Amino acid sequence: MSHAALGLAKLAGVLNRDLQRVARAAGGPDELWALPPRALGKMLALSGGQRRAADAVRGSFDPAAELAGLSARGIAFIPGSGLPLRLREIFDPPFGLFVAGNPAARALDEEQPTVAVVGARRSTAGGADFARRLGSGLADRGARVISGLAHGIDAAAHAGALDADGHTLAVLACGVDVVYPKRNRSLAQRVCVSGGLVSEYWLGTAPAPWRFPARNRIVSGLAHATVVVEAGERSGALITADFAAEHGRPVLAVPGAPWAAQSAGCNALLRAGAALCESVDDVVDELAGLRWRNASPEPALDMSETARGALEELRRDSLTVDQMGQALGLTPAETTATLSELELAGLVVREPGGRYVAAAAVPRTP
Repeated sequence: MSHAALGLAKLAGVLNRDLQRVARAAGGPDELWALPPRALGKMLALSGGQRRAADAVRGSFDPAAELAGLSARGIAFIPGSGLPLRLREIFDPPFGLFVAGNPAARALDEEQPTVAVVGARRSTAGGADFARRLGSGLADRGARVISGLAHGIDAAAHAGALDADGHTLAVLACGVDVVYPKRNRSLAQRVCVSGGLVSEYWLGTAPAPWRFPARNRIVSGLAHATVVVEAGERSGALITADFAAEHGRPVLAVPGAPWAAQSAGCNALLRAGAALCESVDDVVDELAGLRWRNASPEPALDMSETARGALEELRRDSLTVDQMGQALGLTPAETTATLSELELAGLVVREPGGRYVAAAAVPRTP
């Protein structure tokens, strides 16, 4: 294989900049890497110190040694020619990807349904619950779940896929050895067991604001479709959705209350023509031509009649403890016990402010 992709990844890390645009102007990664030092320095507009650093990288670059060092750390490098066709077809595809984690994740199977689930970092409890259940449901149907390991919706989608013993990939805006945010380190370790951490950046590269939009093109580029669960008016998730639309891939959005700030972006996507997503089935229907597994049977729900009534009320609207008690004619103690029963069963979620909502994808009781 050509080692220009690996060399350029290291050069980009040393120079702390992206090189996609320059490579495109040069005719491709191979052509950029092969430029004489003076021509490369001129094309990259390098200072004297930067040019010396670039010369040092290229002069000492040993691809076999670099690959062996990566392998010793459990990291693979997949050059552009080995990436899925759908990623190679996007505008400014990565030169290659570093993948840390399960060896099976490095295959990046072309045929496996792959869905990006993204959304707000400051998600609501109900939004995070929906993302987790969506990630679990997609994994149960045989899909690989892609997201960005951020707080909120991203983390919930990864966790949901793991709940179902499925495959999930976290695309990072830093090196695969630099987990960001640090609070999600344990989640990253779990992702690596059955999936992997993915990045176009050289090891040790720190996250930077301009790297997150660049990362989002890979999230959407790897996916057959992108689902936005919650997003404000200026959410980074909307950048991912825009990339997906530019790639000609389906965009789905979860509708939300018009007064909720976290729903503004999703509702705008729906007005612009995004497909509605209320369940896993909506995603499967949107990607009907892919290789989906049959869904696992839903477990039977075992609950009291009072709990059944409470759950039906919460399917219609979110309620406080007092409102639920008035709706069902229960004492405060009875209401609290009923809601606790549903919450422990994972059927309802307590939102900030004390309101309860039905959890996403709860099967109806007979």
